[in-house]
Amino acid sequence: MPIRPAALAAACAFALLGAGPAAAVSLTPLPQSVTEHEGVLPVAGRFVVTWTGCREPMLDRAAERFQRDLARLTGVETFAAGGPALEITCAAADPGALTLEAREAYRLQVSPRGVALQADGPVGVLRGLATLRQLLETGPDGSASLPLVAIDDAPRFPWRGVMIDTARHFMSVETIKRQIDAMEQVKLNVLHLHLSDNEAFRVESRRYPRLHEVAGHGQFYTQGQIRELVAYAADRGVRVAPEFDVPGHARAMTLAYPQLASNPAGAPAAGLQVLNPASDETYRFVERLFDEMAGLFPDAYFHIGGDEVPDDAWAGDPQVEALMKAEGLKTKAEVEAHFHRRIHQALTRRGKIVVGWEEVIDTGTLPRDVVVHAWRTSNATARATALGHKTIVSAGYYLDLLNTAAFSYRLDPLDTSAAGMPPKDAEAARKLHPLVARFVTDGVIVQPMAPLSPEQEALVLGGEAPVWAELITDEILDSRLWPRAAALAERFWSPREVRDEGDMYARLAVQQDRLRRLGLQDLATRARMASRLAPGASEPLLVLLDLVGPARNMAHDQRVPALLRGEKFVQNFNGLADAAPVDSLVARAFVARAEHVAAGDAEGRAALRGDFEVWAANHRRVAALAADHPAVRDALPVSADIAEMAAVGLAALDALEVGKPLAPDLAARAKTVLDRADAFEAASARPIFSFFGQRPPADLIIMVTPGVRALVQAAGG
Repeated sequence: MPIRPAALAAACAFALLGAGPAAAVSLTPLPQSVTEHEGVLPVAGRFVVTWTGCREPMLDRAAERFQRDLARLTGVETFAAGGPALEITCAAADPGALTLEAREAYRLQVSPRGVALQADGPVGVLRGLATLRQLLETGPDGSASLPLVAIDDAPRFPWRGVMIDTARHFMSVETIKRQIDAMEQVKLNVLHLHLSDNEAFRVESRRYPRLHEVAGHGQFYTQGQIRELVAYAADRGVRVAPEFDVPGHARAMTLAYPQLASNPAGAPAAGLQVLNPASDETYRFVERLFDEMAGLFPDAYFHIGGDEVPDDAWAGDPQVEALMKAEGLKTKAEVEAHFHRRIHQALTRRGKIVVGWEEVIDTGTLPRDVVVHAWRTSNATARATALGHKTIVSAGYYLDLLNTAAFSYRLDPLDTSAAGMPPKDAEAARKLHPLVARFVTDGVIVQPMAPLSPEQEALVLGGEAPVWAELITDEILDSRLWPRAAALAERFWSPREVRDEGDMYARLAVQQDRLRRLGLQDLATRARMASRLAPGASEPLLVLLDLVGPARNMAHDQRVPALLRGEKFVQNFNGLADAAPVDSLVARAFVARAEHVAAGDAEGRAALRGDFEVWAANHRRVAALAADHPAVRDALPVSADIAEMAAVGLAALDALEVGKPLAPDLAARAKTVLDRADAFEAASARPIFSFFGQRPPADLIIMVTPGVRALVQAAGG
C-alpha cells in the first residue's frame, strides 16, 4: 500500500526501534481497532459536511474548527469548496456529554466515496474528528489525502486528565487554552485546575475579595475568564474540575483572612498554612467560598485537596483541643476527617461530588461517595477501592518530575504496587537529613499488594497527569506537558495491552509535530529562550538542547539544597535546563539509529558519522559563545562530554568497519565519559536523593549516552 510522508517517518522509526512492521497510519492514542485498505482519498478542498441525527451548535463549531485546522495541518492557506464528503451521524443527544457517562465511542470509515463518521453522542463526534485530523497527510507536491481505513474506537477510562498548578506560577488564559486545544487532539477530557495553595489564590472572589486582591499577587482569573475557559473547554469535550486546597496548603487564604488560621502555641509555621477546624468562622468562610466557586464551575466534581497537613498542625491549639474533647476525636487524622465531613455536607447540598487527595481516607470514616485521588503510591489505589471509593490515579504520572514518557507509560492505573518509594530507598532517605526524614512518611512507601479485584477495578475512574509548577512557568508549560501527556493519553484511552514503547515513541514524534502545526509553542519557546542566552548566536545552543534534558525529580530546584544548607536561593527559570526538552525525540531517534547500527546495520553508519561530526563542530561553537555569554559557561562541561562522545563514537564506527576491536586507550576514554554521564543521570533518577546527588553541570543530563555506549560495546570497548 502507498505510505504517505509522515507515516513513512513513523515507519522508519518503528523499524529502527525494533517494533516490527509499521502501520501506514500513525495515531495517538491507538484506537481499539484499525483496519487499513489500499489507496487514499484525495482532499482537494473543504469537506462537504452532512448531518444525520443529533446536531447542536457545539457540533457546528467543532466541524468549522476542523475545517480551519486543515490549513494548519497541510500548509495550504485556503481550501476551496468541493472537497470530499464527510457524513456525520450522531446517534442521539447526550445529557451526560460532559460527565463520566459521556458517549465517546465512534466509528470512522474512509473510503473512495468519502468519510463516514458515526458516533454514539456529540462527544464521540469530537473524538472522531480528532482521529480524522491525525489521518490527514500531505504529499511532496503539497496535495492532501486520507488513507482508506475503518476505525472502531472507544475509551478505556472515562477520566483522562491533566492537572495544572496555577498557584505556584500563574498560567495565562491563552496558555491554558493552548493546552485544551492539544488535549482535544489526543482525547484527554479533564482539565484539573489547582487554583489555591500556600503561594497564591488565583480566582476572583466577590464574597471574599481579599483572596484575589491580597493573595492573588496581581495575577488571578476574573470570574468572566473562568467562565470563558470552561466554555472553551466544553466546546472541545473537556471538563474543567477546580481544586481549592483545604485545610492545609492554605497560607494564601490565611494571608488574606488571618482570623481563619490555626494558631497553636510553639508551631507558628504550621499554623500559618492550616485552617482552624474548630472555628465556626472557618466553616462559614469555606462553605460560602465554595458555594461561590461552585457556581463558576458547572462540573459535578469539586476537588478540596486535603493533602499534607503537618503532623503538628494543631498541636497546642486550645480551640482544637476543646473540639477534640467535645467530639471525642483522638488523633490529628480524626480532626481532618471531622473537617472534611463538614465540607462534604456543604458541597453535597450544592450538588457537588467531593474529590480529595488520598490522605482524606486515612481514618476510613468518610462518606463512600468521596472520590479519592491517589498520588503517593499505587498502594493508595488498592486501599481506596477496597474501602469502596471511586479513585483517580496520579501516582507515577507526575510530569513535573521530568521523567521520560516511557517511565510513566509503563505504569497502568490498575497497578497496585508499581509507583512509590521502595522500602529500601525510604530507609536510606531517612538517614540523609532530619528534615528529609520528616517527609518520608509511611504513606510514600510502596509495598507489594495483590491485584485489584474486578469490583475494585470498576471503581478506578482513570488517570490524571499533574504538573506542579515549582519549576514550571507559563513560558515553558508547553514543553513540560507535551509530548509526554500524549503518551499518557494513550495509557488512559487505549486497551491495556497497548504497551510497546518503541511503537509509542515512533507515533509520538509524528503526533508532536501535528500538535505544533496546530499551535503548540514548545519549539518556538525553546528558540526564544536560547536567543536570550546568546542573542544573535543561539543556533549552537539549539543543537546542544536536542541532545540533553533537564535533571529529573526536582534536582533542578536549587532552593531545597540551599534550605538544607541554611541558605536562601532564588530560582532562575531562564537557563538551559529550563529550555531543554524533557524527553528529546531527536536524541531518542539517534539512540535508535545507533542501536540499530550496533546490531549490524552497516548502511546506517554514514548517518551516525554525520551526527558525530556535527557534535564535535558544535562544541567548538559553544565554547566560543561561552567566552562572551556567561549563561553558557556552566554548560561547557556537558558540551565537552558530548564532543568526547563524538570522538569515541567515530572511533567505534571505524573499528566496526575494519572488524577490529576498539583500541584500549579509546575504550578507556569511552568508559570514562560514558560512566560520568551515567553517574550524573543516576544522581537525579530517584526523588529526594536528587537533592543530595552530584549535580550535573548546568543541571543537564546527556540523553544520547545509551546510543554511544551501544556502539562502543559493539566495537569491543
